[in-house]
Amino acid sequence: MKYKLLNIVIIGALSTILIISMVAYIKDDNVHLSESIIIGKCRIKEMTGYDCPSCGLTRSFVSISNGRILKSFSYNPVGLAIYLLVISQIINSSIYILKTKYNTYISRFNFIFSLLICVSLIVNWII
Repeated sequence: MKYKLLNIVIIGALSTILIISMVAYIKDDNVHLSESIIIGKCRIKEMTGYDCPSCGLTRSFVSISNGRILKSFSYNPVGLAIYLLVISQIINSSIYILKTKYNTYISRFNFIFSLLICVSLIVNWII
């Protein structure tokens, strides 16, 4: 029961991220929810002046959700992979909740995919 609740929370959180990225838009290189609401900038970049490994992910997600997949690569090259991971995790959690027998292959795929994305983010940041 505890794991079902955890998966419901995961689905809710990740779905919220996707819905916000679909509603938001990019104007003057800032992400907006409306004319007056701007989604915050990277705190690490503001404090240090340097990009963090995840800099540009919000703009990348918004670009992907708005059908501008090629543009998303200019914000963060790993953004599409993370976007796909979010979708696969929503599917994985949904399957876990709906099925009495759970296939662990999907979880292993998500784990390996997550590790590859983390390595990709770090390599992208170093380069």
